[in-house]
Amino acid sequence: MFNRTLFKKRILFVGIPDMAYIGIDGLLMSGINIVGVLGPKKDHNMYDDFKRFIISRGLNYIDFDELDEPQLIQTIKELNVDAAVVCSYNYKIPKVLLEATKDGFINVHPSMLPKYRGGNPYSRVIINGETETGVTLHFMDEGFDTGDIIAQKPYHIPSKATMGTIFNELNYIGIELLIQVLSLYETQPLPRIPQPKGEFVSGNGLSNKEIYLNFDKPAEELERFIRALNPFILASTTFRGNMMKIMKAEVASDAFSLPHPAGTIAKIEDDKFFISTSKGLLVPTVMQFGSFFMGDSKDFIRIVNPKIGEEFK
Repeated sequence: MFNRTLFKKRILFVGIPDMAYIGIDGLLMSGINIVGVLGPKKDHNMYDDFKRFIISRGLNYIDFDELDEPQLIQTIKELNVDAAVVCSYNYKIPKVLLEATKDGFINVHPSMLPKYRGGNPYSRVIINGETETGVTLHFMDEGFDTGDIIAQKPYHIPSKATMGTIFNELNYIGIELLIQVLSLYETQPLPRIPQPKGEFVSGNGLSNKEIYLNFDKPAEELERFIRALNPFILASTTFRGNMMKIMKAEVASDAFSLPHPAGTIAKIEDDKFFISTSKGLLVPTVMQFGSFFMGDSKDFIRIVNPKIGEEFK
């Protein structure tokens, strides 16, 4: 199916869907010599599907219980791996495994390190109003996203980008950059640029408490927050005791004559409703309301019949 004879270096692939699907096929189509694949643990909800995918590509899927187990380490050493590449992995890779290859582990990280280290830089850059992010390839060490940098490529964030659109774009940019780096690695050692020391803005994942909309913030900030969680997490609030997830919203700057507390409905039109914030009005346009429906603001008005002054919490 794939020509794996173009490259001689023996590569171990490490990853978990969805980025791992893109990574595997991108590397295979470029002729990278993948000698083994480490995926999720057996209790992971993607284990069966991902293993079937890897086997369908004619690759060697390596099962394990723990990443530091002697049997796994011995298996990697017997494969005579030159380097491992990591495309989104939820487990901390122990030192004993990092040292089981000749030249280490190369991680594909979706930010311009050292900024936005952590598991969800996609959301964080939008929440913080950044205009640029990117991809960094770096050697892994025992820290989180702190190893020496190999290569970076910036990416301009479009004005209406979502978590999903950035995820898609950076996946493809990351694989293209990885193929370039592995091509270089065929003939020469890879560069190692130490990351600067100090504190940098975090790219950590959001906690359950952080996914709720805070209407004491400006509408512009809330609209950005909604895009930052769409479609994998989704910004949440409650209305009449029911969970409401908002996928898309607009901002209106109209100032109505009567003041309305933040989080309350300030105005209702035929096809949209306006929620008061600390500055401006938030206009949800696509949403899921409890188990009642998933639809647009017109559906919400028709089915739920909201009233001016009702509160979102």
